[in-house]
Amino acid sequence: MNESDESRLALMKKLDESFRQVRRLINSEWNSYNVHGLGMTHGRMLTILAESGPQKASSLAEQLLITCGGVTGIADRLIELGYVIRTRGEADRRVVMLDITDEGKKTVEMIDTVRTKMMHKLFDGMTAADMERALDIFDKMNKNMEPGAGAGAGANC
Repeated sequence: MNESDESRLALMKKLDESFRQVRRLINSEWNSYNVHGLGMTHGRMLTILAESGPQKASSLAEQLLITCGGVTGIADRLIELGYVIRTRGEADRRVVMLDITDEGKKTVEMIDTVRTKMMHKLFDGMTAADMERALDIFDKMNKNMEPGAGAGAGANC
């Protein structure tokens, strides 16, 4: 490995650690507001249900980028708290749908408030140009991480 490659690798390691640190700080901030011990994926599931209406587990799995088993575990906790209900499909009773309750909708309002506070804190001091540049970088990283050949398609619950 030449000096240029070593320098690039060192820089990538610094970026990786910085990214992980920001992620830890975001999680810590989220947890400081979190009364029921819900993770960000719990909040994201509630938000999807509030915005899009009843969903099958497979659809939620695809949107949340988790397995169907993961959806079941998260849904079980949200059902236990009274934020989500399971219903049967009208056309096909074998289809299980997840839907948000009124209590869940109130929680989504709280999540939106917390998210806004966190975003203001996270992006404090950044210009619109800084944020646009960050979006470009994250878009490139997302494209770099897209599944290649042989990767599985959508979730099948």
